[in-house]
Amino acid sequence: MAFVTIFVAPGLTPSEYRRALRSGPTFVSSRRKDHGELIASAGFDRIEETDLTAEFLLTSRAWETERSKRAAEMIAAEGEAAFNERQSDLDVQSRAIEAGLLRRSLFVCS
Repeated sequence: MAFVTIFVAPGLTPSEYRRALRSGPTFVSSRRKDHGELIASAGFDRIEETDLTAEFLLTSRAWETERSKRAAEMIAAEGEAAFNERQSDLDVQSRAIEAGLLRRSLFVCS
């Protein structure tokens, strides 16, 4: 099995954990459980993790930048409120990644 996931970084304080949950995509929640342990509990014994967090940050910032360059078109397509909300979400997400609160990894398991 192989999959890519965005998750709350381990070892955060309670306030950092709450900030990470608010900053990431809506599906992000680790429930404070290590991904390797969760995968192992499913019966996989060989687990390789590749950290893609740096690329995640580049992608998040690129989305924000490119949407800004095309603001008029984006506002016409999705409305000003939705555009502004998405831009804000991308900025918050990028700041959380930079702060070490959110991670993205590729897991390959067998």
